[in-house]
Amino acid sequence: MSYDIAVIGNDEAAFEMLHLAAASKRKTLAILPETNHSAWFLGHALQRLVTNLLVDQTPQRKQMFKKTGTPRLLQSLLSRAIVKEIADQTQLLESVGVDVMLGETRFLGQRDLAVSLGVTCSREIIQARHIVIGTGIRRTAMHRPLGLMPFHRPESLFAGQRLPETVCVAGGGEFGAGLSALMSLFGVEVRHIAREDNTSTMLELALTSGVIIGYTPTDVGLPHIGSPDSDQRTIVVDCRRSAGFTDHLSLDAINVEADENGKLWCGSGFETWCGGVFGIGEVVGFSSDTALKPTLQAERIMSRITDIIPRPHLLDAFIRHAKAAKAPRSRLAVGT
Repeated sequence: MSYDIAVIGNDEAAFEMLHLAAASKRKTLAILPETNHSAWFLGHALQRLVTNLLVDQTPQRKQMFKKTGTPRLLQSLLSRAIVKEIADQTQLLESVGVDVMLGETRFLGQRDLAVSLGVTCSREIIQARHIVIGTGIRRTAMHRPLGLMPFHRPESLFAGQRLPETVCVAGGGEFGAGLSALMSLFGVEVRHIAREDNTSTMLELALTSGVIIGYTPTDVGLPHIGSPDSDQRTIVVDCRRSAGFTDHLSLDAINVEADENGKLWCGSGFETWCGGVFGIGEVVGFSSDTALKPTLQAERIMSRITDIIPRPHLLDAFIRHAKAAKAPRSRLAVGT
């Protein structure tokens, strides 16, 4: 199967790119992952889940949540929210003319992709003139423990048989605030350390869910993390470190290397070392334009692609003009 533009991933910037490509009438493919979801997408799914759980919240429902809450239940609820989010995004993309595949992707060559489709357990080979990587970032714990209290990875909240009694979530933006809100709704005492400039909707939902929010450990009633007075019963979940979600793409097949944080080295036009392959959104590392909004990044890439691919109507006009030049002129035309 062949496309003008293929976009890999479900970061916010990836969806911006897809809608802009569809508006330009390019043959466009969206490859949405089944498991390797970006932190932005997971935060979006958590916001949907927490909002639904907060609807018609009553004391009886709170008690029920506390009694039935288990890591397995929370993971099941989040999985359903992700499936619903994928279905909604798929429907929206298809409505604007974008083809959608659901599966995990790896590079075979500069213009060739292999997509493993989990539903049918089959593999599709995709060819695209231009490929945009919008896989985003994942949230991971710091490399080293801080003081006496080691950090736990976010996935640890869904492990074990019982939910912890007290959790401190450090950072993580929408994703970290969503984890805090979800745990709090199920009876866990949650304290969230956010950035001072974070005024997101998800943080407001976390506050509504009963999360204690501050900007330092002292703000949320904890001594300095790692000090001898730290509460050893408190699980500290670290969501501050982000890493590019690229290690599953087989980038070595196109001679593209990610930096030490898994992010792509891109130029001013967001093009990687491999011609025709672009990065977009949070997965972009070394570039002076990484701070641009996703819409502006998508516009920058589209302007670059437009310079390379002639517009269809201009190409048609060129072909018509060439045919007219080769056609024999009529006698009337010659006589005049």
